Amino acid sequence: MDSPDADIPWLLGGHMQQETRRIADLHAHSRGQIFGIGHGVMGMRTDEAYWLIGPSQALWLPPYLCHTARSHGAVRGWSLFIDQARSTMLPAQPFLVRGTPLLIAQAERLSHCMSDKSWSDIHARLAESFWDEFLALPRALVSLPFPTDGRLRRVAEALSENPADAREQSDWATEASMSVRSFVRHFSAETGMPFTAWRQRLRILNAQEKLARGETVTSVALEVGYESPGAFSAIFRKITGYSPAAYMKLCRSNDKNHCLS
Repeated sequence: MDSPDADIPWLLGGHMQQETRRIADLHAHSRGQIFGIGHGVMGMRTDEAYWLIGPSQALWLPPYLCHTARSHGAVRGWSLFIDQARSTMLPAQPFLVRGTPLLIAQAERLSHCMSDKSWSDIHARLAESFWDEFLALPRALVSLPFPTDGRLRRVAEALSENPADAREQSDWATEASMSVRSFVRHFSAETGMPFTAWRQRLRILNAQEKLARGETVTSVALEVGYESPGAFSAIFRKITGYSPAAYMKLCRSNDKNHCLS
């Protein structure tokens, strides 16, 4: 875990570009982190939720929040680390934003300010402008929430490992040692989503990861539990706003198009 340092600027940056898959084990930072993607797809997992960050999107992670990170294919992105005083101006829970062209340009410039030695009055003014822009962006509170109840958590983790598992809701209730009625009620209360909608969202998130890695639409459809590419494509478009092929193209491009999650 990082150690706080009061002698360095309130904002520090870092940039990332790699052609192979990246996995970061469970860790946390003493500063808040704004993690943005310019190209590719990155998944972030906390104890409570899973987030998928695509091009032109950024995720806020509060200080000391433990998380893992996993890229899916080639990825280019940036991180801005915000000191604890500024971090108190933002929620204590993660949220996702879609960056404006102005914010993305500012963030990419600031991502090269990695120490006090690279900090200048110009960077200080740019950082304040970035901060104002970031605070004004609409926020998505969660991508895929995870239940905290141990019985429901077993179900969620099992489906995360194998989204194509075709067992019925009644089977999962048995797996959780609960009646169907109790299972449905408690799962919805803990995640804010009906179980069937949660499972569908999990499958689409998993599909987004696979498409970003360049897997074919047909193979992805089967791997996440759909019997036909047509049915998969219809659900995928309904949730993301893109066809699977269009989503794949966007995630593998280097322009400023948006990649929904």
